[in-house]
Amino acid sequence: MFKRLNKNFTYLTFILAIALYLGFHIHKDLLIAQPNKEKKEITQEMQKTNEENQEINTNSNEQTSEKSKLEKSMITIWSLFVAGGPFMWPLLVISIIGMAIIFERLFYFWFHHFTSKSYEINILDRLNNGIDSVVEYINNNRKYLISKILGEGLEVSNQDPDNFIKGVEREAMIYLTQAERGLSILAAVSTIAPLVGFLGTVSGMINAFDAIANADTVNAKIVASGIKEALITTATGLIVAVPAMAMFQFFQNKVNGFSSEIETIANHIYKELLRIKSKGNNQEITSDQTSVVR
Repeated sequence: MFKRLNKNFTYLTFILAIALYLGFHIHKDLLIAQPNKEKKEITQEMQKTNEENQEINTNSNEQTSEKSKLEKSMITIWSLFVAGGPFMWPLLVISIIGMAIIFERLFYFWFHHFTSKSYEINILDRLNNGIDSVVEYINNNRKYLISKILGEGLEVSNQDPDNFIKGVEREAMIYLTQAERGLSILAAVSTIAPLVGFLGTVSGMINAFDAIANADTVNAKIVASGIKEALITTATGLIVAVPAMAMFQFFQNKVNGFSSEIETIANHIYKELLRIKSKGNNQEITSDQTSVVR
């Protein structure tokens, strides 16, 4: 598990390094193009607003209101993304990876039925009627993964308790590995996302203090850009990490619960097989003693 997690961390780190490198270049180009674009858009909007004001002879309060609406309309998701700085690009890659795994795992758990709420109780009831009744119940409920695991164990056991346990362990490992596929990457996403967000926070604060150091007079506008970058990347990192961690815990709890139920039911069947084996051994001993007496 830990080896797989370290391997996934390595892959994610490599991918994020590439995304960050591209993000610096793309972000730099956007910063160069953004002022001219915003200046052109603002000029067009202001001209349009002035023409409307001249036509309808609006007062100064209405002009202020129109200007405020114009500024609000310019705040879009893309502008926030650009304002977050180059570290938003790795966060975008992380969010795509995390969402892909979440949807893939939801699809898997939706279409694969692990067990039912009354499965263990039904097995215990069948054990009172003998091991053949248990085998019949398992064969009739092959739609559940736990039935496939227990059924394979019984098939290779030949009613030997030790062989049954070995067969169940082998089959359970196969299905549990399938159920846990991608969860280590999801755990890595939930860990890396806030760290990248904090890197963006440090970057934004560095830019803010750098602006203060280069300015003759300090005011709020000078540091606003850097602080905005810091807050946006922090919030984005947490927005990506929280759902990823929540879904990782949800999936992991389902897998752990399934594993515990396999172990519990297999233990019940193991005890029954052990009882049958002990009974058979006792009968053989009794038969041998009778033969000796004769």
